[in-house]
Amino acid sequence: MGKKNKGNKVAPSLMPPGLVGNKDEAKFHLMAPFGPAIGMIKMPDAFINKLLKLTDSVLADKDRVDWGKHLVGQINEESAIPNKALEEAGLMEALRTCLHQYTVSMLQRQGFDHSHIEQVGVHLDHMWVVSQYENEYNPAHFHTFCDLSAVLYLKIPKFSNRIEDGDLPKYKNNKDGQIELIYKSSDANACERGTMLVNPEPGMLLIFPSNLLHTVYPFKGEGERRSVAFNSHWSAVKKDGTILDKSIRMPSDQTDAKYLKGLTTKGEVSRYAIKDNK
Repeated sequence: MGKKNKGNKVAPSLMPPGLVGNKDEAKFHLMAPFGPAIGMIKMPDAFINKLLKLTDSVLADKDRVDWGKHLVGQINEESAIPNKALEEAGLMEALRTCLHQYTVSMLQRQGFDHSHIEQVGVHLDHMWVVSQYENEYNPAHFHTFCDLSAVLYLKIPKFSNRIEDGDLPKYKNNKDGQIELIYKSSDANACERGTMLVNPEPGMLLIFPSNLLHTVYPFKGEGERRSVAFNSHWSAVKKDGTILDKSIRMPSDQTDAKYLKGLTTKGEVSRYAIKDNK
């Protein structure tokens, strides 16, 4: 595991250091297209280049750990990226900052601002690289044993356009290579949307609740669509010293013997982020 995150004090400002400023810093935006809030962050080129280099080495490692056995993706190459590797590459702290910012913004959106919350802790559990090629895809799914899920895009190839190629009529909406976040059935009469379609770009980081359904569509064309996905936990301490109850979480998730056994064989342990605050 990497260094322990001792938790961040919640400042009155929505934006902690490292997420605003010049072109070398990330740009954070919180969206609410439907019920759950979605964090969209543009990561700086220097960060993406470092992560590309790390994923190159992971994919080239003949002893890499196949994380696909835990995933539903119809994708051949989904390899684990150890937290230690993220620490050594100098990438972990920026990822924690993004997770922290999303968590603080999410809590403030729910009415828990700096006057209610003393401390917020985040913990990145597992990351894996998704090396996707033509006709591979991810069916609709959600992530278990975590609070938050995220995807960060590193490479986007040039897709063949099914409409321009004559495979589809011109009035169709081409969704190839895009990710769709699925909340509920749409209700046009109530001015509600049930899904959000995102056309990914290199450097785009999406953070969302782990129970939010999402799917990734296949594409036509040569080249690799590379991203990293990761799961995490968050926790918060209120001003009175008590822990904020997370009703969406089940403590039994963290004591599931079969799940923990599967993790420890890979040298990774999932835990409540609040333990890092002590």
